[in-house]
Amino acid sequence: MAVKSIESIDRTITKICDPIQRVNVAFIRVNGIELELVEPAGDDSPIKGVLEKGQSFYHLCFRVKNIENAIAYARKKGFHCIAKPVSAAAFNDRKIAWLYNINFGLFELVEA
Repeated sequence: MAVKSIESIDRTITKICDPIQRVNVAFIRVNGIELELVEPAGDDSPIKGVLEKGQSFYHLCFRVKNIENAIAYARKKGFHCIAKPVSAAAFNDRKIAWLYNINFGLFELVEA
């Protein structure tokens, strides 16, 4: 969930800085569902564009056992890998990748 400021939602929450993704993130639970709050970490953050468009919920995230196999499967289903696997601070340096499909939108994969 893209937000302008994580502190505006909860001042006690711990933020994680991810310089590779150029965002700050924090996780909260709402009715048993884990939400990732994502705020820009600078003027060149990709989240700035999301917020400027008025979007908030802009992607879904899936945990996968093997990120390379998941990407291969998604490609067969019409998804395009728009960001190859990299380590992500928000997920204890586990690999993440970004996929896009014109009919389904933006998806993030996180290797378990």
